[in-house]
Amino acid sequence: MRRRPFLAALAAATLLAAGCGGGAEDAPAKPPAERLAAARTALEKAGSLTLDLTSTDVPATQNGVSAAKGQGVVDAAEPKFKGTITGTVRGVAATVDVIAVGKDAYLKLFTPDFEKFDLSTLNAPNPATFFDPAAGIAGLLPKTASPTTGGQVRAGKEVLTQISGTLPAQEVSDLFHLGDGTGTYKVTFALTEADQLRTATLVGPFFEGTTSTYTLTLTDYGSPVEITRP
Repeated sequence: MRRRPFLAALAAATLLAAGCGGGAEDAPAKPPAERLAAARTALEKAGSLTLDLTSTDVPATQNGVSAAKGQGVVDAAEPKFKGTITGTVRGVAATVDVIAVGKDAYLKLFTPDFEKFDLSTLNAPNPATFFDPAAGIAGLLPKTASPTTGGQVRAGKEVLTQISGTLPAQEVSDLFHLGDGTGTYKVTFALTEADQLRTATLVGPFFEGTTSTYTLTLTDYGSPVEITRP
């Protein structure tokens, strides 16, 4: 008979612990705008990143960048990039090595050494701009209209939460040097549990008469990288 009070007390303690032990998983989800703001802060504080830009449904004969891959330094005064860009100029597609420091870009164009090049002559974006906290990828996050939290997707070992919305076409045109700057683009961001931006997928009229998709993948937050002018 003496066991019954003990068992009753044990059961009550178990129920009490279960009621108080919900933890973070029972906490309300953060609003999507708040998560995008946190992702922007994470980008700005990253210091350095690895970028992989891909595209689909890009017209083969249209001039413009279609891919890029390399490392970048996030800096408001002098963002940097080192890697390759792929694009089409006058109907000819090519991949070239690029170093960009601030507004200056250096390319290997059929030469063994880097040479300074004015990318504006090709209406090509300076890849260093992607790492500008205001004018680059980070700057797109707070300009996303009507952000909505979607489902989760798995990318390797990570589980990412998707947040979708729209972006003013002019913001996309300024960054990619594509499109006519009118209307809006659909955007879907994928964030890690720590609110790091892992991917940004933009869909819209990058080229006249067609809808194309560009996907930016960002990894290696804070990994050491050294980028200097050639």
